[in-house]
Amino acid sequence: MLSKFLDPKNDAAFKRIFGTDKNKDILIHFLNDMIVFKEDGPIEEVTFLKTIQDPEIFAQKTSIVDILCRDAKGNSYIVEMQVASERGFEKRAQYYASKAYISQMHPGELYQDLKEVIFLAIANFVMFPNKAEYKSDHITLDRKTLENDLKDFSYTFLELPKFNKDIDHLSTMTEKWTYFFKHGEETTEEDFLKLIKK
Repeated sequence: MLSKFLDPKNDAAFKRIFGTDKNKDILIHFLNDMIVFKEDGPIEEVTFLKTIQDPEIFAQKTSIVDILCRDAKGNSYIVEMQVASERGFEKRAQYYASKAYISQMHPGELYQDLKEVIFLAIANFVMFPNKAEYKSDHITLDRKTLENDLKDFSYTFLELPKFNKDIDHLSTMTEKWTYFFKHGEETTEEDFLKLIKK
C-alpha cells in the first residue's frame, strides 16, 4: 500500500506541517513533547516570527531558519530540519540562537528583560558520534557545581539515524515524533492511525 503522506523531512512539507497558523497546535504539541527543561510550564500559544534574521551590519551574514516563533511569555523557539550532513551544524545552531537573542534588544530596553531562546533540530545524520542516545538536551552548566545559572540558551537535537524502534514498540511521545520524522514518507494510513491513537 502506498503512503498518503509527504516526507516530513522535506523542507516544504516540514514548514507546511509545523510553520503555519493553521497548524500551530501541532507545533505547540511538538515543542511541549520535546523540551524537557522549561521551568515556567508548557507552551500554550505561539506567534510566528519572520524566519529571515537580517544582519545588523550590511556586511554580516543573513540567516534563514525554518521556523521561528515566540510564546506568550516572550521565549523564542527555533526549529530546524537538517537533512544533509553539514560540518559545523552545532555552531550554526548557536549562531542562530544568539541572533534570535540579540534581536530582542531595542534602544532603551534592559538586559534583564531578555527572554530564553530554545533551539530544536531534527538531524537526518549523526551529529554526535560518541553519544549513543538519539536525543540530546544541552544547557549551560557551572563546571564545578553543575548548576544551571545561565538559563537563556538551550538546545535539543534529534539524530534520526540513531533511532531504531519499530512502530509496535514506541512508548513515549518523543519516540512517536522521532518515528514520524524518520519514517513519515513510508508510513501507511493504518500505521499513522496506530501512531496517533493515544
